[in-house]
Amino acid sequence: MIYLNVAGLSPFNKVVQEEVTTTLEEFSRLLYSEEGLHYYRKTLQRCRKELAQWLQVVDTERIAFIPNATTASRLVLSHIYWKPGDQVLTTTHENSTVLKEILGLHALGVQVHTLDPKSPTELETKIKQLLMSTQIRAIIISHVSQIDGRVFPIERLSKLARAHQALLIIDGAQAVGHIPVSLQVCQPDAYFFPGHKWCAGPMGTGALILGKQFGERIEITTHRENSQPSWADFELGTQNIGLIAGLAKACAIKQHEGLKTVSLEGIREKVQQELAKTSKLRILQWEGPHSPGILSFTSQGKQTEAQLQSKPPDISWKTFQFPDHQKQVCTRLSWSSSTPAADVESLLTFLQSIS
Repeated sequence: MIYLNVAGLSPFNKVVQEEVTTTLEEFSRLLYSEEGLHYYRKTLQRCRKELAQWLQVVDTERIAFIPNATTASRLVLSHIYWKPGDQVLTTTHENSTVLKEILGLHALGVQVHTLDPKSPTELETKIKQLLMSTQIRAIIISHVSQIDGRVFPIERLSKLARAHQALLIIDGAQAVGHIPVSLQVCQPDAYFFPGHKWCAGPMGTGALILGKQFGERIEITTHRENSQPSWADFELGTQNIGLIAGLAKACAIKQHEGLKTVSLEGIREKVQQELAKTSKLRILQWEGPHSPGILSFTSQGKQTEAQLQSKPPDISWKTFQFPDHQKQVCTRLSWSSSTPAADVESLLTFLQSIS
C-alpha cells in the first residue's frame, strides 16, 4: 500500500510495540502486590518525565495521560464552569470531533465565533478585534490545521489571550512529533495531543498538558484537594501503563532521531511542483507557514474530481469537505520521513496522469 495518511494514523513502530508488551508482561507478573503498585506508579512517573523533557514542561505533575484528543477536549471543556453569554473563538480548521465538543457549548448558552482566516495577519487582526469588542472566555484552536497543514501563530495568540484574560486551549494533534513544540515558549492553559499520529505511538494514548495557572484561571466544576497533582482530575480510573509506556518510548525515539524536517520538506516540494503543473488541481494554503508533512489540494471541475476518485486502490489518502465550500472535496496527503521514495514517485506518476 502507498500510505499517505500519516496525519490520520502513523505506521506502528516495532520497538514501541515491544515496549508495550514488555511493560504489560512485567505488570501482569506483579499485579496489585505492593511491588506491583510501586511498578505501576513508577512507570507512570517515568513516562511523565520523558514527555516533559521532550516538550520542555517544567512540572511533570501538569501532564495527564488521556486516550485521544477528543477525550482531552471534552475533559478540559467539562472542567470549566460555563455561563450563559460566555463567548468562545475557534476556526473552521478544527478536527470534526473536537469542533463537535466546542459547538456543544451552545447548549449551555455559550456563543461560538468560528473564524476562517486566509493569513496569520488576518487571523490576529480578527482575534484582536473580537478580544477588544467582546468578552471572550476562551480561544480554542489547533496548532497545525488538520485540513491543509497551516501552522497557526500560537505564540502570538498566547500573548493576546493573556493580555485579555482569555483561556487558550490548543489541539496539538497535528503538531507534536511533526514540528518543534516547546511549552516553555508558548504557555497555553491546556495543550493536548494523541499518540497515534505524528508521534507514531499506540492508539488509545495521548497527553494533556495543563497550564501552570489553569485551575486558578477557571471556575472549576470539580473540587480537588490542594495536595493532589494537576493530572488527578483528568486521569480517570486505572491507566493502561503498557500503552503509556509505548507512547513514552515513541516520543523518546522522536526526540533521539529528530523530526527530520528536511526530509519531509523535500517530499512536499516534489508534490507541490507536480501539482503546480496543472490548472486542474489547486493547492490549499494560506499566506503563512505550513507544516512539512502535509499538503492538500482540490480539483477544478467534476471530470478532475472523478479522476481523483478513481485513483489506484493501493493509494491511501484522506479527503475532507472544504470549509469554504462544503460541496467541494479536498484531498490531504501526509507522509513521514520513512515514506518510501518509490511511493512518492508512484503518487507523482498518478498526478501526472491528471495533468
